[in-house]
Amino acid sequence: MAIKRRLNNKFRFQLLQMWLTQRYKPVKVLDVGGGKGLLSYLLNKSGWEATVVDPAISDYLTKYKDIETGKRVLLSDDEIESSKRIVGVFKEEMAKDYDLLIGLHAHGSNLQIIDACKKYGKDFLLLPCCVIDEPLIKKPDVDWLESLIDYAKNKGFDVKKDELNFKGQNVLIYTDKHLNRK
Repeated sequence: MAIKRRLNNKFRFQLLQMWLTQRYKPVKVLDVGGGKGLLSYLLNKSGWEATVVDPAISDYLTKYKDIETGKRVLLSDDEIESSKRIVGVFKEEMAKDYDLLIGLHAHGSNLQIIDACKKYGKDFLLLPCCVIDEPLIKKPDVDWLESLIDYAKNKGFDVKKDELNFKGQNVLIYTDKHLNRK
């Protein structure tokens, strides 16, 4: 699907799911701070095995707006109940059971995700928006995203960047050393 205009950021989950599934074969994913679980739902629907970990006990995903049709999609009770969710704070040891850790605006977890991926030899994908609750001190005139990239590179990661087609902070950083390309 080729979309020319910038989309509203409510489609960021679908755009990220499309970006991942067009590039990589399915893997086991931990969606850190995944909220209601739209990204995980979409990845699971595409043959991936995704789990949300989030400390907030939020309502489960029951509907979303389809990026291609613009129509609202209602989930069945079975689809809602089949969502894999861990209610709690992300802990480093959770990484050992997954191939890819995703932090889509995962406040306070970006550095933890990088550290966990280093410890367990996993890949990460981060789409960070700000420095909220992060232990890294932002230096004057130093971009937060570049600080994260430097942090990961200092841990030995080959960090890549890309951009998703939505308004707002749409730059993602990732590693794919252990992922199989399509």
